Amino acid sequence: MIENKFNELGLSKNVLKAIAAMGFSNPSRIQEEAIPVLLTGVDVIGQAQTGTGKTLAFGSVLLSKLKAGNDILPQAIVLSPTRELAMQIHEELGRIGKFSDCRITCVYGGSEIERQIRNIKKGVDIIVGTPGRVMDLMRRNVLKLDNIKYVVLDEADEMLNMGFVEDIETILEKVDDDRQTILFSATMPTGIKKIAQNYMHDDFKHVAVISKQTTATSVKQYYYEVKHKDRFEAMCRLIDAADIKTGIIFCRTKRSVDEVTEKMQQAKYNVEAMHGDLSQNHRLNTLRKFKNGTINFLVATDVAARGIDVENVTHVINYELPQDIESYVHRIGRTGRANKEGQAYTIITPREKSFLRQIERVTKTTISKAKIPTLQEISENKIGTLVSQVEDEILAGNHKKFKSIINELDPTLLPDFAAALLHMLYRQQLGYDYKRDEIQEITNSKKQRQRNEDGYVRIFITAGSMDRIKASNIINFFVSKAGIRKDDIGDIDIKRKFTFVDINEQVISKVLKKCNRQKINNRRIEIEIANQK
Repeated sequence: MIENKFNELGLSKNVLKAIAAMGFSNPSRIQEEAIPVLLTGVDVIGQAQTGTGKTLAFGSVLLSKLKAGNDILPQAIVLSPTRELAMQIHEELGRIGKFSDCRITCVYGGSEIERQIRNIKKGVDIIVGTPGRVMDLMRRNVLKLDNIKYVVLDEADEMLNMGFVEDIETILEKVDDDRQTILFSATMPTGIKKIAQNYMHDDFKHVAVISKQTTATSVKQYYYEVKHKDRFEAMCRLIDAADIKTGIIFCRTKRSVDEVTEKMQQAKYNVEAMHGDLSQNHRLNTLRKFKNGTINFLVATDVAARGIDVENVTHVINYELPQDIESYVHRIGRTGRANKEGQAYTIITPREKSFLRQIERVTKTTISKAKIPTLQEISENKIGTLVSQVEDEILAGNHKKFKSIINELDPTLLPDFAAALLHMLYRQQLGYDYKRDEIQEITNSKKQRQRNEDGYVRIFITAGSMDRIKASNIINFFVSKAGIRKDDIGDIDIKRKFTFVDINEQVISKVLKKCNRQKINNRRIEIEIANQK
């Protein structure tokens, strides 16, 4: 029986059961050092690099200490700088709280706020969110912090870099002083020390862990930047151009694994899925076929891939980026084994580039940008491979029993006959039904840089809280002036002198045309596409 060192940290039975189900037995350094301190109830600054397991560190403590369902109001709030990280934290807390009754919800901009309001009104124990959306819900008097006993600021230095310090201070001022404040940060800038001085108890503890993560030097790493809708075709082009024989394709969720596997099987790729919802026997049988070469590709989640130990994996494809840097390191480690060179391809959208840069910094490695192969390049590669295979068949003498059939053909037909055979074989080699020569590259135009993956453009408005502007004013203004729907308005981030608003890209031209230099609360405003942070 494998010894589980998490059992020694003082966590609840339900949390320990969930951690075991997640496949963890040994805590990371930040988990081992921070969890016992957090359980004592003192305020804590945890200093550790992104991807070292901080979410499990604070999440396991929250879910061990909270009494679920006692009140409709939230007992804990977790703030994160971006909607992507908020979603990741929410998903991770869901796994840690799998065997508890804690109600967890996630709030962030760029998504339907009415649904988030309904979730909060049903009752919630832990709320995870971005400062902008949390402030918006507070202004609407939907989110009440009267019962908050735990506040977590995750990636606090990043939140300060993004200009959220005023929002954070406003939120902290609304929470009872008896709360436990937990702050995780990769660095310790002056702003972090100021928050500690002003909003944490004097006996707070500083737990610091220096990361030493590196990726295998035998793995060449590349990334490809595409639009979200082109992600699957981009992956198929990479597979067809490189003629990959043995590869693992990583997705973030079980749902993504199933979707990618189904689409690949429809395109005639030799592939199977690997995730936790599949039976143990099914997973073992799939892994055996992969090791034997019966199947060429595994599509897997990070948790399911922990038991994969195959030396001849030539390629790893990150169809979606993982939730943390540690998982990226583990993924890449599946190739480049036994002193063999491996290839790692990562497919990203523009919004994910900052996280990719974090991975480079923490792992002290270079992930080179590469171009998605064109159909012309794929065709040249496939035809070259086919010609080589035909030449090998001739050298091996495997063609001799068919020579009599060829001799009976009209000699003038032989070129066309050979070409037709190559065409038939070529069509079998291609998986995806390509309709264009190339995938259009992401441009660096101002508008494109600001376009969110989920179809929103961030705009800048020259009015803020000092003008007594509220989210409801902004929503009513755009709906009435531009004739757009409430659903077309995403995150609203009101600062003192200005405001950022996410607008559906399909109606952005109407907003710019009809709303610029109009009045909100008797204040004439100017609107422009926001500069990228």
